Amino acid sequence: MEIKVHPEFKNYGYNINDNNIYHIPLKRVVLQRAHTSGYAMNVVSDGKQQKAFMSHRFIWECCNDIIPRGYEIDHINKNKLDNKIDNLRCITIEENRRHRDHTNIIKFAKIAHTLKRFIKSINIDTNEVICFKSKSQCGKYYGISPALVYLITENKNLAKTANTNKGKIKFEYVDEKDVCNLVEIPHARIGKTYKKLKVT
Repeated sequence: MEIKVHPEFKNYGYNINDNNIYHIPLKRVVLQRAHTSGYAMNVVSDGKQQKAFMSHRFIWECCNDIIPRGYEIDHINKNKLDNKIDNLRCITIEENRRHRDHTNIIKFAKIAHTLKRFIKSINIDTNEVICFKSKSQCGKYYGISPALVYLITENKNLAKTANTNKGKIKFEYVDEKDVCNLVEIPHARIGKTYKKLKVT
């Protein structure tokens, strides 16, 4: 076994070969428990006190050192239970937040792609109303992510409107029977200028 000893709890270490935490004197694996956050956790003792660790934090400290203040341990592949040391990285709290937000945008984009509902956009400045067959069409027209359209229509975004190159826009779902000023966008990547718009 190739054991990396924890810098503070010297009776415990991480075995790189089998990805387990060991009690070194007893030569046994420390059982991990499921935490409500979705991470694994383990409990260690120095003989005087017990301490609960998130397993990924404990493993990173075994292979490196005590986590500096203001830093967190991130799972690179976003799998909370994949605690192999090469899947862990120490980043600032702000970096971890940005990475988490980016991951959530991707997740919401996938959801937005599967939910096919008509979208009504309302220009806050001009009161112009335009409808679209999907969030993707709407996003392409305004040069924004379909995920942002999804977040606003579902009231999951702190901002209730999107700042676009066409002004400040609010998005709502609309029933097919109430669709007006329907704009259909040819398939192309977000950010392209659309010159040919079919308006009905």
